[in-house]
Amino acid sequence: MTAQLQEIQQALKSMVLTYIDAQKINIEASYDTKVNAAETNIRIIANKRLPFLIYDLMKQLHVLEAIEFESTEASVQYVVQVIASMTNFGDIWDQCLLKWGKRSAAQVTIQNLFELCDDIKTNFDTLSGFTHQPAK
Repeated sequence: MTAQLQEIQQALKSMVLTYIDAQKINIEASYDTKVNAAETNIRIIANKRLPFLIYDLMKQLHVLEAIEFESTEASVQYVVQVIASMTNFGDIWDQCLLKWGKRSAAQVTIQNLFELCDDIKTNFDTLSGFTHQPAK
């Protein structure tokens, strides 16, 4: 496995775990707009931005072609179902990353992934700060 694929996997793992931890924080008593916005941003990142960013990266790396989709314009949900059934998906990613990963568009998308990871962590820090505030 290439170092870059390991970095991508680590970023994805970090975002998923951050999202899970954020779901455990009860902000129901919060009237702080910053805390509420952080919670909303975390949900948007995990449920909308991240899946579509990964889908876009897969298209740029030609992963969808490598796993032989009939059309490269498949829905995100369908792609996730297909990938879940594959045992050699890591190898396919590695091959596509080595072949197509140096292109500027792919590098920009990979950089966007790392920035999204930073965004979710920043929002989580704001959210978790709410639980550490003394009661008024």
